[in-house]
Amino acid sequence: MRKFLILWVWCFWGFIVDVEAQPEVALQRLLQSPELQHAVVGISVKSLKDGRTVAEYAGDKSLQPASVCKLLPTILSLKTKGSDFRYSTKVAMTGKIENGILQGDIVIRSQGDPCPDSRYFPEYVFLDRLVEIIRQQGIRKIQGCIRVEGGDEAELPGSWLWEDISNYYGAACFPFNYKDNTYYLGFRTGQAGEKAELLSVEPEQPGVSFVNEVVAGTGSADDAWIYGGPYSREMHVMGSLPQHRKLYRIKGAMHHPAECFLKELEEKLKQHRIVLEKAVLPETEERELAVFASPTLKEIVRVTNKKSVNLFAEALGNLVTGGNFPTRCCSMLQEIGVDTSGILLRDACGLSVVNAVPAEVFSDVLLWAYKELGWNFVASLPLAGTDAGLNAYLAANPALKNKLRAKTGSFTGVRCLSGYLTRNDGEVLVFTILVNHFTCSPAQLQKRMGSFLSALL
Repeated sequence: MRKFLILWVWCFWGFIVDVEAQPEVALQRLLQSPELQHAVVGISVKSLKDGRTVAEYAGDKSLQPASVCKLLPTILSLKTKGSDFRYSTKVAMTGKIENGILQGDIVIRSQGDPCPDSRYFPEYVFLDRLVEIIRQQGIRKIQGCIRVEGGDEAELPGSWLWEDISNYYGAACFPFNYKDNTYYLGFRTGQAGEKAELLSVEPEQPGVSFVNEVVAGTGSADDAWIYGGPYSREMHVMGSLPQHRKLYRIKGAMHHPAECFLKELEEKLKQHRIVLEKAVLPETEERELAVFASPTLKEIVRVTNKKSVNLFAEALGNLVTGGNFPTRCCSMLQEIGVDTSGILLRDACGLSVVNAVPAEVFSDVLLWAYKELGWNFVASLPLAGTDAGLNAYLAANPALKNKLRAKTGSFTGVRCLSGYLTRNDGEVLVFTILVNHFTCSPAQLQKRMGSFLSALL
């Protein structure tokens, strides 16, 4: 009996040691994989229950996080404004209406709402509703102008790459934003090597011309790029598109959303036979016509993290810091007990190549967010098996389905993942994996990262 008891204790102790060693074994297996031979890696895995470190490697080293950066403005905006906050855009008129003639202006004042006529919120219609409000006032002619106050006042982060800022993911945040600050170029392509025909620009970009140098390529990849600065009135479109396409569209960043909106608004007014004279009239007292409310902050945060929308992340950063996100972000993180000594930020969305954040920072922020913000934040993260962004990690590791919620981040040579992992026993782990300068294919690396997380289940 005594021998049996000793044997049982020995086996049980061996089981406990094996379980406790499992994360370390999985970590070493990941770090020793050939895919990471030349990479720089930062990993931080902690238990949500008590904050203890489950696995860690260079978690205090500052690395490029790419779009994992979006965790910071989404969490801090919910902390500061609350999940039910809505942006407001006010519309007013000056002068008076006599016999269907507005002897004044229409004035639009936005507070940085990123959502007017956004493709992510099709129910949030701005332009058509504004036209209907004007019609309801009985206005058939506007003697003055329609003004968007401060609409084009914006500064791009100085470290955004020139080749990024005119493509759709480089859409900057303005006081007034419209249609995700995105336009579409439509092309028709012939045989490989032939110049593509530029068919359309939707919506029209007033005062901007396009120099088309796009050709039909030999493969099926979209390799066309738009080049031009935010203050340029000439954009060069280069690269290649799939051959033999009647219509192939690419997206560009709208650098003058207020101008674009006013152009479309004028055309819509013409359709309703409302005349806009654009006369310069004396300033008079304003009277409010309408206030447009955005979707809730909870909804905007969810789109920001699931779709990784740079414009929305920048808008949220501006919302909580008044336009100085890198500095104010660190002080806000310090307030919740996060060590910020290793943080270097230039933007809120993660597009800047200068950004550098330790893995442990994201894990600590996620610990706080789970406990203090709850489902309003947690549900905003992509879910493995539901959201396509995690498919590359799930493909070879099906056990992660419905157990992994995480924000992805990627550049050339950069793959990052940060979020929550629910183990088979129900324990929740908070993790961050930052990998910079890898030389293998992204799919190979993502498979390895998924295998590491699977081993923690």
